[in-house]
Amino acid sequence: MTNMLGRAVVVVVAAVLALLVVGVGTARAEVKEGDRAPEFDNAKRADGKKFRLKAYKGKWVAVTFGASWCKPCKKELPAWDQLAAKYRGRVEFIAVNIDLDPVKGKKFLDQLKVRNLTRVFMPEKQTSTVDTYDPGTFPSTFVVDPNGVVRVVQKGYVSGDDGKMAGRLDGLLK
Repeated sequence: MTNMLGRAVVVVVAAVLALLVVGVGTARAEVKEGDRAPEFDNAKRADGKKFRLKAYKGKWVAVTFGASWCKPCKKELPAWDQLAAKYRGRVEFIAVNIDLDPVKGKKFLDQLKVRNLTRVFMPEKQTSTVDTYDPGTFPSTFVVDPNGVVRVVQKGYVSGDDGKMAGRLDGLLK
């Protein structure tokens, strides 16, 4: 009987360790098309004021998560900046920089010369928003409709994705 109890304890301990390794119980909850867009926490605009996604209720919003260390972001952000100019007044483009040092994020965006994107800084270790959206790939863009529902999720960026995004936006804005 003692031997069976010992084996049961080993099995339970192994199961708990397995759950910890695969991350069951973590805050990650990948946002998908059709989900309600979660609110942001601890996000600030370039002017230092708090950023709230709910301030855009009634508007189309394209939110992209990226950082200075993200090579595809260096191509995506200038392309999104051009789309932001094209869709001005119809879609608000928001660049969320998750660099741990917001000064580094600001310098990165300045170097890219993006002028039409709303800049938001949200150091990844100081927020739960990145875990909530769980982009997994950087950059990742989430297009949110005027009712706060995610209508498009685009993971990553390759040349030509801006044309695809424009086509998706054109279809949504009809």
